[in-house]
Amino acid sequence: MGRFARNMIARASGGSVTLSRLWPGRTDRLIIAPHDLRTADATRAAEIYAGRFVFAGKIVTCHGRSIFDLEPPSEDWEVALLGFGWLRHLRAADTALTRANARSLVDDWISNPAYKRAVGRRADVLARRVISLLSQAPLVLGDTDGKFYRRYLRGLTREIRYLRYTMLDIPDGVPRLPVLIALCYASLCLANQSRHIRAATRKLSDELQRQILPDGGHISRNPGALIELLIDLLPLRQTFAARNIAPPPALLNAIDRMMPMLRFFRHGDGSFAMFNGMGSAPYPRRADGEHAAYRFSAARCRSDDRDHGYRPAAGGERQSRRPRRLPLV
Repeated sequence: MGRFARNMIARASGGSVTLSRLWPGRTDRLIIAPHDLRTADATRAAEIYAGRFVFAGKIVTCHGRSIFDLEPPSEDWEVALLGFGWLRHLRAADTALTRANARSLVDDWISNPAYKRAVGRRADVLARRVISLLSQAPLVLGDTDGKFYRRYLRGLTREIRYLRYTMLDIPDGVPRLPVLIALCYASLCLANQSRHIRAATRKLSDELQRQILPDGGHISRNPGALIELLIDLLPLRQTFAARNIAPPPALLNAIDRMMPMLRFFRHGDGSFAMFNGMGSAPYPRRADGEHAAYRFSAARCRSDDRDHGYRPAAGGERQSRRPRRLPLV
């Protein structure tokens, strides 16, 4: 559908959300691939190549069949599979075999619309998949030909279109931010998407100002929310800089407030406080995020690190008695 046709249909619809905003437009090349801060394990690449997919404590073996054809053992397992975050393990191995394996699995997904199950169309899963496909594009596209390159971009464009549509019904709270972050990544990383940068940046800025409290805590008071958000927001800040676009002040301010709060929730032994939903079940990737986000927070935080004892907005206070520290909320 051409731009003229989309605009005409949008004007005829008279709705508050036009089709021209939901349709991401023509995308003919990838400009930049953002970093993925989540921990990667190269040994898991051999398991994936052998057809063993281990997510959320469940193991599924393909036995020569497509992994997307098999019945998922649990919803958490299916969320991890369809989020494509496991591509980072294949990239960590960085061999011709793992690159071919990654390309085959991604091609299997984008070439078969029958695989589009309900969980895969959820906004949070779509957002994670878009971010994963963008950040792991060097792995998938490294040794490919022009035909697969174009098919990959068409499939990615289709995912972005679905994500823009599902954005209309995102529940309030943490799930809204990953979707807005993914749409910012899409507008920055793909050619001919510059017209979406301003709108995506504005929506993300408004949501960050609403959800991130003045002291850096999240409105849910869940430490895990900070971890999940920071490991996406930190590379987003770098992506703005790589495109020679000034990051929005709301993004910079949110990161500067969240980093000291992340250290506030960190125990002396390196683990994080577990309350208000922070645990292994709601956040299966917690261990990956803890180390990556804290490493970046220790290296790049520009905020004053002296006042960590009291967080009035999030309702927290840390009691210290050497060598132990205990955050109280």
